[in-house]
Amino acid sequence: MRRGDFGLQISCRTYQANKKVKGVISVIYPGAAASKTLTGTDLLVIYSNKSEHSFQKVNDLLAGKFQVKHVTLDELGNNPEFNAALSGEGVLLYGRAVNITAEDMQLKSRVILTYNTTKMNQNDRNKLNRALYGGISTYRKKGERIVKEYPGIISKINAQKLGKGVLMVDRFNSSLIIQILNTFKAQWKEIPVWTY
Repeated sequence: MRRGDFGLQISCRTYQANKKVKGVISVIYPGAAASKTLTGTDLLVIYSNKSEHSFQKVNDLLAGKFQVKHVTLDELGNNPEFNAALSGEGVLLYGRAVNITAEDMQLKSRVILTYNTTKMNQNDRNKLNRALYGGISTYRKKGERIVKEYPGIISKINAQKLGKGVLMVDRFNSSLIIQILNTFKAQWKEIPVWTY
């Protein structure tokens, strides 16, 4: 079967399913990002409420040719990973788009901070790294070598290092890192994000 024929067949059958089955809100062809969450699923059918009768009727209309995932609005709102997998890449084949609010997904306000130390001298760069990531100091006491580790601000506030010069931190803790970056005159940018 050619790809175009597959899409046309899905569209015709989903149109038919939506017209004949009460409670069907949307029929979605999931995108590539949904492959882990929706393993082996060809279509996602969203219902206004849970009804085994409606689920069976849709399965009968599709004649077993497609693997269908049946989801109610409540289930969609309570599963942030599921919503993230569908966002952006899924194709709405029939029905209306479903909006999920941030409150439903219990998203957290966070900040991605990118910083650049290339214009700093080596001494300031080292001090900044120790302030952010901590360090190790060694000294001798009564002829014995002692190693002491001390944490940086990142471990204290549970920030995440995403890459070289890139951190993600809860919004209410971002000022602590920004203050350190400003102290050492590092160039930085702030990108607000919502995560789950």
